[in-house]
Amino acid sequence: MVFTLALQFSVGITLIYDLFVLYPIYRKKEKLPLRFQIVLLVALSLACIGVLFSLLHLGNPVNAFKTLSNLNHSWLSKEILGVIIYSGLLFVITFLQFKFPKTVRSYKWLLDITSIAGLVLIYVMSRIYWIPSVPAWNSIFTPLDFFLAILLSGSSFLLLFQVFGGPLASQKGLTILLIAIAAIQVILLPVRMTWLSTGNEAERLCLSVLLEQHLIAFYLRLGMEFLTIAFGFWALFSIRSDTLKRRNLFIPSLLAFLSATSALIIDRYLFYIQNIPTL
Repeated sequence: MVFTLALQFSVGITLIYDLFVLYPIYRKKEKLPLRFQIVLLVALSLACIGVLFSLLHLGNPVNAFKTLSNLNHSWLSKEILGVIIYSGLLFVITFLQFKFPKTVRSYKWLLDITSIAGLVLIYVMSRIYWIPSVPAWNSIFTPLDFFLAILLSGSSFLLLFQVFGGPLASQKGLTILLIAIAAIQVILLPVRMTWLSTGNEAERLCLSVLLEQHLIAFYLRLGMEFLTIAFGFWALFSIRSDTLKRRNLFIPSLLAFLSATSALIIDRYLFYIQNIPTL
């Protein structure tokens, strides 16, 4: 749980940083504001936390390198390789950003490659859970859940860095993305529940477990998603209104980040309790 969440948060921050922060700066040939230097450091720290927990999960760190010997047939081996490539690229780009901050635009291409490597990693990570023996995981909802997680975490985190001094276009773009992703998650929830209710015995049992044994967590997650949408609209209103000062954007942005993060954590908990094999 910590491994998947930490890596997805990291990839989300890297991707949104590339698209909504560095890309506009690159086009306008501007300098990178100092407040953004910490962003990739946070992403790198999260990636390191994910790697650490993955090694603890394997028991012996040497086993991580042994899994690379089966790249042709094992998605787990591909995941380990993807983590190594993504984390390595992220380390390089983070080092360059601190070492040569004035020339950050010149290695925009490297951040593009890092973002692509992160997206590939998320896809490979989702494929590990496409297990025919676990019907609740073996569907298109698993990769959708993982990719929506990186967009929600990245947009909610980067919005905090655009509160003071950020361009209005970037603030609006991040806020609209935040609202849209949270809304998509809410819309997909009844669709997935309907799919579970019409599936085999294991899928129906999974739905029963969600609605009976973990009903509080289920509604808490749903509530956090609605709160994320509400805080997102509050933030969007703060951006649009000429009567509100920019500092008023900080409160709804912080609340949106906290509610979005809470929703993702609860969602990942509910994801893993659905590990119910075919009966």
